[in-house]
Amino acid sequence: MRLDQREIARYLGAAGKPLWPEAAAWARDCQRELEGTVTPRLLGRRLSLSLFAGESRDLDWHLRHCTQGVLFAVTLGAETDRLLRRWSVQSMAKAAVGQAVCAVWLDDLCAAYCAGLLPQLGAGEFLTPPFSPGYGDWSLTAQGRVLDLLQAPKRIGLTLTEGGMLVPEKSITALVGISDRPEEACGQKCMRCNKTDCPFRSAPEGEEERGVVL
Repeated sequence: MRLDQREIARYLGAAGKPLWPEAAAWARDCQRELEGTVTPRLLGRRLSLSLFAGESRDLDWHLRHCTQGVLFAVTLGAETDRLLRRWSVQSMAKAAVGQAVCAVWLDDLCAAYCAGLLPQLGAGEFLTPPFSPGYGDWSLTAQGRVLDLLQAPKRIGLTLTEGGMLVPEKSITALVGISDRPEEACGQKCMRCNKTDCPFRSAPEGEEERGVVL
């Protein structure tokens, strides 16, 4: 696990700035504890995008040049939730840094999963950036069907609360389209999102230097 400090800072609401020394120390501590106790789990499934047609205007637009895609889920597991509860008892500030560390680790795992799909694509096939329930107007209520399609409760223990939240908490589900257009292969999902006032928005590539990894 080699996480970008600037990405951690972005999740802490300090985009474009390095982590301050105390936060950097907490981030290293959290990473060590996570690495010693957590085994991420993931699964995916290639399917027809007709299963999602009409659910969301934003999703339809995102996948407008795609007929198939890959639905996937990644979870850091229940042990991560227990660590987060323990950190919150120790220090709310450390818990906030731990939340950011988990978020960046999940992002990296999703990116690695998508990179692993590339050798499986056919000639002239390209992956779109991931799109998750809760993005744009794709409702979080879609999570239940996503988990059912993946058989996630049975296969990786990923479930939903009655309020529609993923359990374990540090988990992601997402859909990537398989497009026939190379320009669709944009890895920066923030640059394709209309919510330009989002405090967690990433800068375009080249606009800021990559941060030091921990």
